[in-house]
Amino acid sequence: MRRPNILFLMTDEQKFDTFGFVNSVLKTPNLDKLISNSVFFNNAYCSNPSCVPSRAAIVTGKYPTACQCPTYISTLPKDEVTFMAKLQEAGYYTAVVGKQHFDASEIYKGYDYECIVDGHSQTAPYENIVAFAEYLKEKGVYKVKQVGEKLICGSEWTGDIENHIDYFIGEKGREWLANHIDTTKAADAKPWFMTLSFPGPHQPYDCEGTAYAANYNLADMTLEESKVADLETKPPHYKHLNPRAYIDQYDEELYRRTKRSYYANMSLIDEKIGEVIAMLKEKDEYDNTLIIFSTDHGDFMGDFGLVTKAQYLSEGLMHVPLFVKPPIKDFQGFRTNDLVTNIDIASTCLTAAKAPEKITEHMENHPYNDYWEKDTVSARDYVYMEAHDIKGVIRDGIKTLYYVERDYGELYDLNTDPAERINLWDDPKYQTAKMAGMAKIIDKMFWLSPKSSMQWNVNAPKI
Repeated sequence: MRRPNILFLMTDEQKFDTFGFVNSVLKTPNLDKLISNSVFFNNAYCSNPSCVPSRAAIVTGKYPTACQCPTYISTLPKDEVTFMAKLQEAGYYTAVVGKQHFDASEIYKGYDYECIVDGHSQTAPYENIVAFAEYLKEKGVYKVKQVGEKLICGSEWTGDIENHIDYFIGEKGREWLANHIDTTKAADAKPWFMTLSFPGPHQPYDCEGTAYAANYNLADMTLEESKVADLETKPPHYKHLNPRAYIDQYDEELYRRTKRSYYANMSLIDEKIGEVIAMLKEKDEYDNTLIIFSTDHGDFMGDFGLVTKAQYLSEGLMHVPLFVKPPIKDFQGFRTNDLVTNIDIASTCLTAAKAPEKITEHMENHPYNDYWEKDTVSARDYVYMEAHDIKGVIRDGIKTLYYVERDYGELYDLNTDPAERINLWDDPKYQTAKMAGMAKIIDKMFWLSPKSSMQWNVNAPKI
């Protein structure tokens, strides 16, 4: 039986509610249509609120602690193995167009073809955006200069939209994949895996002023339920984000325009993904392609009067979009409330490639394939997350966040307070729930430790 092709669509810093499918304000018709053929996870979480560790977790299938890349300034060790390299071993041709964020790591990435663009605009260092910079040079518009901020942590777009980095990534990805499909039509050709990874809608929020932004009304860019005053009950570092990220120091209209810029960037990405999907259908590859969509982490975008992200395990940063279209013709999509993590993209791809033996110790192993291949799914009873010295779990709607060597923490009852406005860490009625959450954190940290699966002794009784 022919193994499926695999397309991994990825964004950067995308909040959960940025599809028309979830939020009617958003204009993302192509993604919405793709979701209709997919399993959509209402409760999907990333492992970490920062690009580098979260992406390290995705490509290795391991939590940042386990793959030894726990912070933004850390790098994957050379001896780690990506799931793309394992797909190569399993006989797949692998490719990437877009952002990866391996940074200074010497790890073997596992791609047969690479067009890595690790930046968010032409102001990034040339060596990080070579293909994009050369494209702009050919058009005579490559000028490295800092763009003035006319939005909150962003600016208006004043040039040709074809010079936007997400437009370039979408075009480059579609063109490369179409050519690869056309030149590998033989029945014995390798199945392919491709990562198409957009730098947006990550800051700088720069799609205000485009035709995409013109499709949104400022009046629809509403303020979030949580407010800056809610930070008073949270740990002290919440008040020490980038000073420019606190929206109460600006006019409300400026925040609304910033949010519109963020939404407009999603509409641009949606358009480019729509063109890729249309190409797959034209070339009769759509039905045999497993398509996975997710992001590395979210963005406050108004939560608690903040924008951007940092070392916090808040829902706006950790609760992420994730859906999967199986390689099945006319698949009828559905939603599930099961707790999942985007680290299982690795185990899902290896399972689809008929190479489950390559899912090794410390890799997360709850492949999404079970949702269309099995009658029942063994779902997690809790989800774990970390931000270096902050560890957290969500179980039965109770979110417990432990701060290493601090006498404070966070606990929220998401069943009644999904916006996380009331910190119940010291509430007497929630101490039993807190202890249960702490026990799960200890369990997970134990299993992430080296050689945790090794038995005590040859004839030692099981505990």
